[in-house]
Amino acid sequence: MKQTRKTIDFTRKNDFIIPVVWRRKLKIEEGMTVMFNVENHRIVIKPAYHKTLDVMSTVGRKGLIYVPKEIRTYFEQKGFKRFQMDIEEGEKAVIMKPLQEEETVLTHLNK
Repeated sequence: MKQTRKTIDFTRKNDFIIPVVWRRKLKIEEGMTVMFNVENHRIVIKPAYHKTLDVMSTVGRKGLIYVPKEIRTYFEQKGFKRFQMDIEEGEKAVIMKPLQEEETVLTHLNK
């Protein structure tokens, strides 16, 4: 079964792995640079094909991506530490939406 949803907790670590199925669909490869944009209280991660002033990170082994401090700090200041990560094929991006505390409890109970 293909993974379509994943929960990330910034209180435990500063990086996460994009599932291989998602990386293939989005053509994200090891060593590639991805850019982070904050749009409507969500994090949008897309491949960066050119240099930009946006916040960026390099894809590591097995799809490991470090979440830059400025992104983590922005959401921590708003009280968000846990995120639901989904693939958005139409936008060709990985989308991270903050979870409210009640959603976090429900997510962990459904695992």
